[in-house]
Amino acid sequence: MMLTTGMNMRLSVSKIVTSIVIAVLAVTVLSGCESGEETIAKLVVKAEKGDVNAMVKIAELYCGGVNLEQDDQVCGIWMRRAAESGHMRIQYMLGGMYELGLGMRTDPVQAYRWYSISFEQGYQMSGTAAKKVEANMVASQLARAKELIKESNEAKAATGRYFVADSK
Repeated sequence: MMLTTGMNMRLSVSKIVTSIVIAVLAVTVLSGCESGEETIAKLVVKAEKGDVNAMVKIAELYCGGVNLEQDDQVCGIWMRRAAESGHMRIQYMLGGMYELGLGMRTDPVQAYRWYSISFEQGYQMSGTAAKKVEANMVASQLARAKELIKESNEAKAATGRYFVADSK
């Protein structure tokens, strides 16, 4: 059974990495001959105005390290902004970053939170990922994650954005 879980985790991570690589390649082709910094500068202007797709592209460029230095921490920052804005695929990917500790500390509470929020919006792979993380959580972690999910959903209903509170 442990072997199956390990294989499922590798498959899940593989899906995350594949999604990032495909998106990075698409952004690279669309950006033409611009340098990575020029592309990022243009995208940041859009992202700062609330353009979620620009946030996603910035995250993917930094995660993939195409035409600029790879930086998982900066990738994570932009993923969080896109996730807070409601992008369900990025919520799933952010859950994976928390689960694996990519660009941030490993945090099963935040991983479960973002997987669950993504699943609630209809991103099916997130449900499987949330169940896998839940299986390794202690009761207090699961309770905190559910509390954060509730707070996030309330914030979304009130403001249109999920907010990020650090797990305790």
